[in-house]
Amino acid sequence: MNDPHKRPDTGERAPSKAATPAEEFFKRYRLPLTRFFSKRVGADADVDDLVQEVFTRIYSQDRQGGLENPNAYIFQVAANLVRDRARRSATKQVFSRSLELDSADRVEELSPERVLQGKEALKALQRALGELPQRTRAVFLLHRFEGFKYREIATRLGISTSAVEKHMMAAIRHVAERVDRDDG
Repeated sequence: MNDPHKRPDTGERAPSKAATPAEEFFKRYRLPLTRFFSKRVGADADVDDLVQEVFTRIYSQDRQGGLENPNAYIFQVAANLVRDRARRSATKQVFSRSLELDSADRVEELSPERVLQGKEALKALQRALGELPQRTRAVFLLHRFEGFKYREIATRLGISTSAVEKHMMAAIRHVAERVDRDDG
């Protein structure tokens, strides 16, 4: 048998290209993460996406030192993804049911005036959010639109839970003032 990695002249193995730390990390955790997600979500296409999301989240964070306990950290990120996925799914189901009930009961209420009011309110909200500092806006959107808890936002943004609370209070106050002012 011919080994493609052996040098033909000496029979020694050719030096292989050394894997990068990221490649080694991926090789080490890909299969355990695949098993983890397979047990919890089932759908094969979703499993691959979730595994990729774990690696994306880990490598998107700027870590000066290595991970103190990589196993715990990686599977905590994975568990958070499963929770986030379940939360989004539940929110979509509730919203869909609510929308079905609303549309069945109030089809005649979608007058041109009501549509215009909704568009204007949305523009006022967008303007108010655009005026917020970037971190305050991120905290507000993660909590109100993505359903993250303060503790999760703090971890994700690398700030304290108290700072998340302060950003939320500032955002709510600002948005309420701006939307009320634009309505008046």
